Amino acid sequence: MKLESKAKQYTEALFNVAVESKSEKEVKDSIILFNDISKKSSEFRAFLLSKRISDSDKAKVVKEAFGKQCHPIVSEFVALINGENPIKLFQLIQKYYDTKFADSMNLVEVSADIPNSISESEEKELKASIESILDKTAELSINVDPSLLGGIKLRVGNKFMDASVQNRLEKMRQSLLTT
Repeated sequence: MKLESKAKQYTEALFNVAVESKSEKEVKDSIILFNDISKKSSEFRAFLLSKRISDSDKAKVVKEAFGKQCHPIVSEFVALINGENPIKLFQLIQKYYDTKFADSMNLVEVSADIPNSISESEEKELKASIESILDKTAELSINVDPSLLGGIKLRVGNKFMDASVQNRLEKMRQSLLTT
């Protein structure tokens, strides 16, 4: 079976167990933690990829090493991934879990590029406007881009919307060139 399809099945199982124990966010954070440490520590990667250490021993070590930072569902899950590459598997699981988590919580990531910094009340107003339009809870991150003349650029999930002055001027320029 392909690693991607296994990752989807494992994600479904992890998410269902997390929902039953009402720990969706904690499991999500633990998966992220596991992946972050895998990326940063070559020793940890070598440990996970070792064929000499049993999967149950790996789970015990992960549980002890991470302690309360790693949810028991995730640390016990390490023992279940027989013969798979846990590093690649957990990267895929994080991708699919993030999507399931966002869908279940009705969340959307929004990145806004604006020309000048705005006040906290303006930021709350922008967030409220985005949430009312999308009918979802927005996780808003604002980036100040002084190269923008005015307007705003939004990235909502995988969609990009450009309502900047530069974009409008460029559209006008293209329109004039075609006439």
